[in-house]
Amino acid sequence: MTLSRLSRFFVSVVLGAALSTSASAQLFGSFGFGANVFDTKGLDSDKIPSQQCTGFYKTPSFKCEAIKVPAYFVRVKDGDRRALVVILPGAGGLDKRHSDYANFLAANGINAVVLDPWRARGMQHGNGDPTVDRNKGGDDINFAIDGMAIQAQLRLTDEWKDAKFGFLGESRGGTSAMIVLRPFIEAIVRDYVGIPASAKVNFDASVGLYPACVDRSSMEGFKKVPVLIVSGGADAAAPPEVCERQVAWMNKRGGNAIFKVLPDEYHDWDAPTKAVMTDYVSSGKCENLFQGEKIVLLQTQKEFPTTPEGIKAMNAECRTRGYMMGHRGNPQTGYDVWLEFFKQKLLP
Repeated sequence: MTLSRLSRFFVSVVLGAALSTSASAQLFGSFGFGANVFDTKGLDSDKIPSQQCTGFYKTPSFKCEAIKVPAYFVRVKDGDRRALVVILPGAGGLDKRHSDYANFLAANGINAVVLDPWRARGMQHGNGDPTVDRNKGGDDINFAIDGMAIQAQLRLTDEWKDAKFGFLGESRGGTSAMIVLRPFIEAIVRDYVGIPASAKVNFDASVGLYPACVDRSSMEGFKKVPVLIVSGGADAAAPPEVCERQVAWMNKRGGNAIFKVLPDEYHDWDAPTKAVMTDYVSSGKCENLFQGEKIVLLQTQKEFPTTPEGIKAMNAECRTRGYMMGHRGNPQTGYDVWLEFFKQKLLP
């Protein structure tokens, strides 16, 4: 297979289909001040260039347009700039958990920057339909591009030139934590953001919290960046056994992934809202594998064509509705797990 065909295959798989199957429902977040909202008090803010891309990479259909992503910094008070973690939200948009992530990291010696990929695209959160979100650029491919583009540019600044960088994403952003390890994301950032050829663009460590792990390609490979995938033991939207298989899949294809299960936790286990039963659509049973011109639904081994119609038919067969989401009493569940990982990988 030529490089052009291979690039087209990867991006057609992920842009054209994977995002339409990923679990992405969340309770919608809010912004400003209050009990459950993203807290901007005392945060330094900026808008940093990125790209919003559609189509097939390395083909005439591939197009990107420049955007600016709101970024909110929480710095370690003693001036330590050894490490910076880039934080991406899920489909619900920014809420209190993201400012809590950032403040918790800074209190433990790691700087943080929270990105708002939704407002960069004129939205506050997802539509509730991943296909609609994707058409507006609100998908995990573009979130991965945003995260990598911002950290690659920050590496070129005097403040962060010696820092190690981490990625922390939840739900849809958690899926992006795996996507940044796919080589074509790095290539897109170099080509379209204008990063010098000699500059480093990828992360030093990545963490994905309750991500969708359903999409695989028989021809994909992964960067050997350390990545931690954390699943809830009772997460019906993103089942832990599916992510365990995804981690094994990644490691057989060049990856460096480890897997952790938090027993009895639901989807969004660290949300600022208590656990409730939702009526959202789940893709937890949509584990699939792209093989050339066909996509195999692994649960049944049924084959579908890799066309919009085929993917729609697969989704109709595998998607379910209704699952628990939210915290069970401790909205900081799992913080100790990912903090320890970042300390090991980012702090000398």
